[in-house]
Amino acid sequence: MRFDLIANFSPGETIPWPRVLEMIREQTSLAEQAGFTTSWFTEHHFAHNGFMNAPPNPIQMATHVAEHCQNIRVGTAPIILPDWHPLRVAEDVAMLDNMSLGRVDFGVGKGINERSTIQFNKAADRRDNAKVMRLYHESLQIILKAWTNEAFTHKGEFYQFPVPGWQEKNRFFDPLDSTYHGPDGEYKAMYVHPRPYTNPHPPVWLMSNAPPTFKQAGEEGWGVISMSAGPKQTLACWEPYRDALSQRLGRNVALGEGVGVCIAFYVGESMQEAERTIRPCINAYYEFLGGARPLGEWSKAGYLDIGEEMTAEDEAMDWFDFLNKRGIIIVGDAEFVADRLAEKQATIGLDHVMLMQQYTGVPYSKIMASWDRLFEQVVPKFGTQSLAQQRETQDA
Repeated sequence: MRFDLIANFSPGETIPWPRVLEMIREQTSLAEQAGFTTSWFTEHHFAHNGFMNAPPNPIQMATHVAEHCQNIRVGTAPIILPDWHPLRVAEDVAMLDNMSLGRVDFGVGKGINERSTIQFNKAADRRDNAKVMRLYHESLQIILKAWTNEAFTHKGEFYQFPVPGWQEKNRFFDPLDSTYHGPDGEYKAMYVHPRPYTNPHPPVWLMSNAPPTFKQAGEEGWGVISMSAGPKQTLACWEPYRDALSQRLGRNVALGEGVGVCIAFYVGESMQEAERTIRPCINAYYEFLGGARPLGEWSKAGYLDIGEEMTAEDEAMDWFDFLNKRGIIIVGDAEFVADRLAEKQATIGLDHVMLMQQYTGVPYSKIMASWDRLFEQVVPKFGTQSLAQQRETQDA
């Protein structure tokens, strides 16, 4: 199984940023020693109350960590593309790919934070979901075209490159290269540098729980990482992905290949300690999420699996028991956590996990103890390479 991580950055508490960076480096270094594949970095903004005291720039964080670690890959989980200028993303990620000698996983998403996004780009207002989805797809298209074309042009709904009407007047460049300039010097095509170190570009990962996104990713040969969900919901995404990717590659792709699941976990010294530590954090966090969606998309009913109905027992449960019962979070002692991962591996073909411990109010010492138990007691039961990675190693 491929193991990745999102390092804890102490949400819910404003602490000095040098300490946050130290914590992230420490966790990533230990994960590197344990054989993890990628350390991923999220994007959050404007945490005036400290609740999401997270790095705002995943590219910058990935650059920092890649400098301090020699083997582990670094990934963006995700870059919220509608909030960025696509040419800046193309340049910055390609530069990071060169700095890290090809250790970049390029994760992108549309984003869900309505409050922050319009501060960057009015066209990315999440209240018009159809429009922001078109902007998201166009931005990704621009980035990939910029990485793979020596003479890059684009004309879409939101962007046109080069911007028409500019003429080169500097005679130092005479004779002008006709690939990039017209007879009158008008700038007609662009060269975006640096080119990625990875040929043709870093692996693309979409962050989504939507079946159409999985199908598109399979058709394009991209990966997808989703948030943990019920097994039927997961398979409803993975099966069209497998079919589309199999057709693209001309071979039978195994269920679970090319996809991953982000799971909140905690490995306690006992079942009792794990539940006692994490229960109040999970309850508070999911109450917060539910309040962020007034239409109730993130109520308990939103986490039911396909064909599952809410029972009186479910209604009576707190969030912790409701989610842990379904394996949407995995919190317990080392045996319990390993059993839950093995169950997912056996039932749905889970072969790639992105693990995180973003719990408010949990002392950092407990977070680190949980990582240590995971590294020492859980991971060795699986190994740290996915089936696809094992196949690549054998082929090499």
